[in-house]
Amino acid sequence: MKGLIELLRVPSLLTIQDAGRKGYRKLGVPVSGFMDDYSARIANYLVGNPGNAPLLEFLLAGPVVRFNASAVFAVVGDVEVRLNGAPIDPWTSHWAKRGDVLEVGTLRSGLYGYIAFAGGIKCEKLLGSCSAYPRAKLGRPLKAGDRLSLGYALLTGREGRYLPKELRPDYSGNEREIRVVLGPNLEHFSEEGIETFLSETYTVTPESDRMGYRLDGPAIEHSSLGADIVTEPLLPGAVQVPANGKPIVMMRDAQTTGGYAKIAAVVSADLHLLAQSRPGAKVRFKAVEVEEAQKLLRKREKTIEAIRAFLEEKMRAYKVKVSGKEFTAFAGKVK
Repeated sequence: MKGLIELLRVPSLLTIQDAGRKGYRKLGVPVSGFMDDYSARIANYLVGNPGNAPLLEFLLAGPVVRFNASAVFAVVGDVEVRLNGAPIDPWTSHWAKRGDVLEVGTLRSGLYGYIAFAGGIKCEKLLGSCSAYPRAKLGRPLKAGDRLSLGYALLTGREGRYLPKELRPDYSGNEREIRVVLGPNLEHFSEEGIETFLSETYTVTPESDRMGYRLDGPAIEHSSLGADIVTEPLLPGAVQVPANGKPIVMMRDAQTTGGYAKIAAVVSADLHLLAQSRPGAKVRFKAVEVEEAQKLLRKREKTIEAIRAFLEEKMRAYKVKVSGKEFTAFAGKVK
């Protein structure tokens, strides 16, 4: 059935995203996909989808949606949500019937929010992905009046999944520590420049977008080799420093090559934290070794898999205190 959901109002950037395009960087096509893969995957798990299923990603303010058939959905973010005018909880899967209207407000913290639907959003895959990358006309921003179809899913048992507050990512606060691995072009920076990068605070500027986050702060000094390098591959998370000394962190829609020296790369486990930093947010960088970055990613993946199992009632979560600090522990077996 076509047009299972209809967009009545779209106040900000709204796109369909999934886990992104794989295997096309050699052809100059960015990965794209979820800006905050941590939150997006949880949104999908809340409605019983695979973590990479296509969903709606909104920037700051959510849409108003009308359901033209029954569906199960979940809204993820620090945001007020209403169904037919009545408040409902985010981070929870809800049943909607034909004619129901969903209103998603403005995020109180963070920058990107997600709306997942059981079965995922049906769309034509372009180069193996539904992710919108408007710069190359691979998909487009959605607008009021658009109608979207959903994939087939048995809805029974998908309603009522709930993620407790202590298990949700916290994007409040105006300053974040972002961990990085230094390199690969350190010879293009002076010792003072590297020290500046690791000791000073930088501010996310309004010129930031899905392609890259431009940061303002003390200029990072280059060595006698200067800012320019022979163009080489570029990945999301790479921190370029052009001649003005102000760092630019590449994000999900980043170009595939670049000619500015790279002082570091944001570890994969922290890239979603940076993605959720609004213009004006403060960022400090901390250097870690490659082995630590890999350990951090493994730990994050274990956590999100435990959350998936918890939502599927295969594991239980418990609060424990260690040395006066409170943590969440999971018990059970991930299948």
